[in-house]
Order: sequence, then C-alpha cells, then structure tokens
Amino acid sequence: MKAGEGRLEEEEDNLFVPRLVTTEENFAPGHRACIGCGEALAVRHVCKALGKNVIIVNATGCVEIISSLLPQTSWQVAWIHTLFENVGAVVSGIESAYKARERKGKLAAAAGAGEGKVKFVGFAGDGGTSDIGLQALSGAMERFHNFLYVCYDNEAYMNCLPASSRIMTESGLKRIVEVVRGERVYAFDRKNHELVVKRCVGVFDNGTREIYELRTLHHQIEATPNHPFLVLRRNGRGRENELVWRTLGAVKPGDLVVVLKDLADFGEGPSYEFDPIRRTEVGDYKVTHLNEIELPEESSPDLMKYLGIYVGDGWTRVRRGETGFALPEGTEERRTLIQLHSDIFGDSIKEDEMNVYVNSVNLAKFIDSLSFGAGAKNKTIPGWVFTLPKAEKEAFVEGLLLSDGYKVKTSNSLRYVSASDELLKRLRLLLQTMGYRVGKIHKQRREKGSLCVYRPLLKDTEWGYIAFSKRSAWNTDKYLSQYKYQNFLIESEHFDMEEVKEVRVVGREPVFDLQIEGEHNFIADGVVVHNTGIQRSSSTPYGAWTTTAPVGKKSIGQATWKKNMPEIAVAHQIPYVATACPSYPFDLMDKVKRGAETEGPAYIHILSPCPTGWRCQPNLSVELGRLAVETGVFPLYEVVNGEYRLSVDLPLSALKPVREYLRRQGRFKHLTEEVVEKIQERVEKEYLRLREKARQG
Repeated sequence: MKAGEGRLEEEEDNLFVPRLVTTEENFAPGHRACIGCGEALAVRHVCKALGKNVIIVNATGCVEIISSLLPQTSWQVAWIHTLFENVGAVVSGIESAYKARERKGKLAAAAGAGEGKVKFVGFAGDGGTSDIGLQALSGAMERFHNFLYVCYDNEAYMNCLPASSRIMTESGLKRIVEVVRGERVYAFDRKNHELVVKRCVGVFDNGTREIYELRTLHHQIEATPNHPFLVLRRNGRGRENELVWRTLGAVKPGDLVVVLKDLADFGEGPSYEFDPIRRTEVGDYKVTHLNEIELPEESSPDLMKYLGIYVGDGWTRVRRGETGFALPEGTEERRTLIQLHSDIFGDSIKEDEMNVYVNSVNLAKFIDSLSFGAGAKNKTIPGWVFTLPKAEKEAFVEGLLLSDGYKVKTSNSLRYVSASDELLKRLRLLLQTMGYRVGKIHKQRREKGSLCVYRPLLKDTEWGYIAFSKRSAWNTDKYLSQYKYQNFLIESEHFDMEEVKEVRVVGREPVFDLQIEGEHNFIADGVVVHNTGIQRSSSTPYGAWTTTAPVGKKSIGQATWKKNMPEIAVAHQIPYVATACPSYPFDLMDKVKRGAETEGPAYIHILSPCPTGWRCQPNLSVELGRLAVETGVFPLYEVVNGEYRLSVDLPLSALKPVREYLRRQGRFKHLTEEVVEKIQERVEKEYLRLREKARQG
C-alpha cells in the first residue's frame, strides 16, 4: 500500500496524532446531523483543512439543513446558501467578482492578510452535483474559474413537506407534525387506482428548506422541489398512458397530477364520541348556582349543524360561562339555532337585537373542548370532523352556510366566507372528501371604517371565500375510451386527475419527512405525493433500495449504475480531481489542501455514509467507508493534470469481497447471489481499468 504523503500508513495503524490536525473547529458542534452522519464528519475535516480564509457556497441539501437553522449556525467561516442547482454558477460568480475588486485595488489589504489568498469553495450533495447542478458545475469548469468543488456523496437525497401540510389519516385530518409512527394513513393503490390504508413507519424533522407551491384549479400544496408527485405520462397513439413519479421541480403547468376526489363511504366512521369534560359543579370555588344543561356524548346531525353555525358566528367565554352567537333577530339563522339548541340541550336562550346568548359554563367548556378555535381569524375544523358519517358532515356544512355562506343566484354554486385562512383550507379539504368540486381560495380586503355586520371596522380587514358545488357524474356507458383519454382516472371512485396551473417558489419553511409502508405514498392537502425520505439520485448504486427506486417483483431497486462524477470532472481537463472518504481523514484533508492550492478548478468527491439512507447502524459509518475502499467499490485516487495516482493501491487479489460491504446495509438486503456476483464483476472491471490508468501515469 502506498503511503499517500505518509498519512495513510498512520490511518491503517489506527493512530491519531493531534499535532497533525488543528483543534480549531470551523464547522462548530451543535448542528442537527443524524448520529453517525458521514457528511457532517466530512464537512468538519474539509473545514479544518481549509482554514479561515475561505468563502463557502452551499447548495440546499442535508448539510445546509443541519447547519443553518436560524438564528443559529455551525459555520465559523464566510458561508453563503444558494439554490439546489446553482453552486457552480454562484461560486464562480463570487470568484469573478472578487478578482474584479482585487484588480481595482479594493481588496489588496484583505488578500495579503491572515492565511494567504482567499479560497473559493462550493459544497453540494450528489443530487445537487450529478443531477440538477451538473450544468452549472460543468460551465464553471469549462470557464476555468479558480475554485474547489466538494461533492459530499451519500448516494441519495431527501424530499420533504412543510410543517403545515395536512395529511389524511384514518383518525382524521392531521398536520404532518401530528402524525406519529404506527398511525394509519390513506394512500393511492397504483394497481387498481383505489383508496387504501397504510401504516406510517417514520416521521423525521429535516430543518428549514426552500419550498415550492403547486396549484391546480381545486388544490394547492407546498413541498421541496425534489418531492415526487404522481403525474400522467402520455405514451402516444396505440399505447396506454401511465402514472409516473416526477419531482416538483420538474412538474410544469399543463401536467396532470393525481388528487383525492371523494372518500365516499371509505372514510366514514361511527358518530364521534366526545371526551368527557370536567364539569363545573355547585360547591366548586365561587360556584353557588348553575344553569343545568344536558351535554351530548356523541355527535349527531343536529349537533353538527349547530356547531357549523357556531364556527361561523359563535364564541365562548368560559370564565364568564357564556356561549354567544352574532345572529340578528328575525333571521332564519337565529330561528334555526334556537330550535336546534332546544332539541339538543333543552335550555332557554337569551336574546337581544343582534345576538343570542346561553349562560352555561359547562356548555362553554364543552364547545371549547372540541377544538374549533376562538376568534374570527383563528376558527378551524378539527381533524375528528373528517371521520364523521357523511350525513353529519353535510349537516355541519349546512350550519356553516347558514352562518357565513350563500348560494350564487346565477349558478348552482355555493360560497362560504371566512376571515380564517386555515378554516377555508380545511373546509376545502373536507368538501373534497364529500364529493364536492371546490375552487381556489379567493381573497378580499375592506378598509378601516367600512361597515361590516352593521358596525364600522376598526382596522383594515382581509377575508376569503371558496366556491363549491356537487360533482356531476360522467356518463361512461358510451365512449369510455375517449373519456378516459380526457381523465385517466375516470373509473376511480376516489381519485381524479387535475391540471397543474402554476408551480412557484414561495420561501423557506421547516420541513418534515413522512414514510409510509407498502404503497409508498400518501395524501397531503388532497394531492397524492410520494413517501418523503430517501430518493434515488444519479449516484445511487446499482441494486440499492430507495423510496423512488423501490424493490418489487419486477424491480431490484436502483436499475442503473452509479454515475462516475470524478471521471466526468476529469473529462473537463481540469488540473485536479480526487476521491476521498471521512474514514481516511488525513488523506481527505491532504487532498482538500492540494485542491484549494490548485490554480484553476479542482473537484473532490467524498463518499459520505448515511445511516438513515443506507439502513445501517450509526456506529458503522466509518467501517462502511473503509469497506467501500477495501472492496474496490469506492477507490481512493487523485488525478493531477491528467495523471492518475492511487491513494490506496491494492492488487485485485487483496480486495475484500463486495458482499462484505453490501450485507451490512439494509438497502441491499434483498439482493440475490446472482446480483451480488454481477456487482462484484463490475467492481473488479472498473478497478482494473483504474489501476491501468494509474500505471500509465
């Protein structure tokens, strides 16, 4: 084995010499990386080698997520975050701007201070390097900018949904942060295009990331740009169309996505049983008398209609023992509410010209416990309403329309108006589970002083409304094939296709991963989306399992060989290319220093074991990195001005069998001996080719 500047001998002897490495941390502890994260270890070593006099450009990805959650940061050097695909363009732009200012004499003092010349470094993962970022990187190399590009390769990448995403579960609508492992969620069966229930097997917090919004005529959802959506692919005349997964960043206006049409009887449960409240009794502190009232134990159509009116026009003041409704006298809404209250609670109501009141602390407590929210801007529809029988859902909608809704005179459309954006979003989803066609949320604004419910507004006010109507059934007795061309899912009782109207960037939000068994998809904000979690990239090795390259009867997982990014960099005829691994820290840091000192573009590809994506134990990260090298799966070498040099030069006979590397990772556990042998042959072939290049110099 060649020493590679003398360091690999020490590493093979498992020695650690503190004097060879600075104790200063330019990538500080306290970040959010998973236990055993190879990327975090690699970045720490890279930053030690680079020193302080550096400007780092970092793409959206795992490293950015774990290190820069506002208002904290792990970066102790100049650091810039850029888009997933932009690192090559941004780092070369900064280098050019720096040179321009240097020529004008504005940076002479800074350039001569500290650790010498400023180093320009781009960081990106394998997705941001070999996939969406390849074009920008290639251009920067061709223009021969003076920078070091570091790819930290965990052989997959992650996709996520924001914390506000609403997930359809068997126990009701929930925000993604409320879903727990083991919970049963609704999913799309790709074989028969129907609704199924599957178990959630994992929920992960992935920090803050850039978010895109996808909008159709009737749905709206936010996700990271690499999150897959189920899209219709038209295969041309004479061939059947099919549904394929496409990342949000690749979805275009005009594409058709799969959306929820109706839960029908699928999601209907029995009437909802309410949790008992702690009733106030005579004899409690300062309680000398009570207005006794009968509280229902479970939901009913009459109660849900009553609560629909409450959501629109009601309030509770528990401390005062008051429940009130802003319903002017003489209106149908007031007459309906009074009758409903008498039938359900058997208690009298007090009235004045504009409002009706019920003085009962236990009624106020009961309604307050149902989680409908308080205040016009904060009202909502709790998840349990989504589990009700359809008759009770319809009664709830009737109550809403009595309070703040109306029928459009020129059509069969209904409208509901609210100042609560969350209420409108949840109502939209509820109506979609009931077979309604629902439009987008329209926004309106009224200025201070304008009259609203007979009173002048005290400040500028914004509210919204949605329009909805019952779906009309397609007559498929004739011309089914023509109709199916228009709507691929026309025969599905629960799902539909909708045309994408817009995809746009909306900002940055906290995001979460959700993993579902079996079908590997779920329904978020009424749209079918893929499992979040581990997604294939061009660097995913042959045969590996990912959520977008799943294992099945006709699939072994990833069906293509790993893209050889170091060789692509060599093909650009740049002066320095190297591979490295944090399992060999001295070798990694030596190569980073050489790359940073090179005049012109330099590229370093770092294998970064990922326990989450590779399905291995966190304490195996360093061992797996070594096995990747010792089996020939990931050789360590460098190419200096076109000349190859092996950092670990083992004869073919000394390589360990590839299966030793594969069997420690759950992503390869499905591979047969035949496939393992195929991988072994490929590894040996590529390794011999590399050794021959090194022999020729």
